[in-house]
Amino acid sequence: MTPTLGSSGWQWLGAGLAFSAQPTTAEFAGRPFVAEELQKELDAIEAQQPASDDYASEDEFRCAHAAWDARYEELYDAQEAGAVYLGEQGCGYASLMVMTGPHRGAIWEDLRPADRGIEPTGHDFGPWYRSWLERTERQLQS
Repeated sequence: MTPTLGSSGWQWLGAGLAFSAQPTTAEFAGRPFVAEELQKELDAIEAQQPASDDYASEDEFRCAHAAWDARYEELYDAQEAGAVYLGEQGCGYASLMVMTGPHRGAIWEDLRPADRGIEPTGHDFGPWYRSWLERTERQLQS
C-alpha cells in the first residue's frame, strides 16, 4: 500500500479497503469506526433479502433486489470507514488499524470472506507490528 498526495488530499493506493484498486482517502479513514454497529444492520438487511416469489413480475423483483443490494453494499463498504489497511493475510482476509474513536490504534481483522465480519484482535499497533516483523523475519530465513 502506497500513500500518495492527490488532488483531494492524502490517499492510500493498493490492496485494501473495499476492493484492491480503491484509494483510501484520509477523509474515509477519519470517519467514525462503527464496524460492529454496521454488522448488526447488515445482519438485519440480509434477513430481508427479496425473494422472487414475493413479486408479481421479474422486473419488480429485479428492481427490489437491486435496491436491497445497493444498500447492503453501502453498509458493507462503510464498515471499513475509520480504519486503514495494514496487510493482506491471505484468502481475502486483511489486517486493519482503527484510526478513530474508542478503538483508535487497535488492530482488527477483516474476516468477511469467511462470513465472520470485522473482528478485534485484542492487539494495538505496536505489538501487532512487532509480531509481524518477527514472523516476516522467520519466513525470510526459511
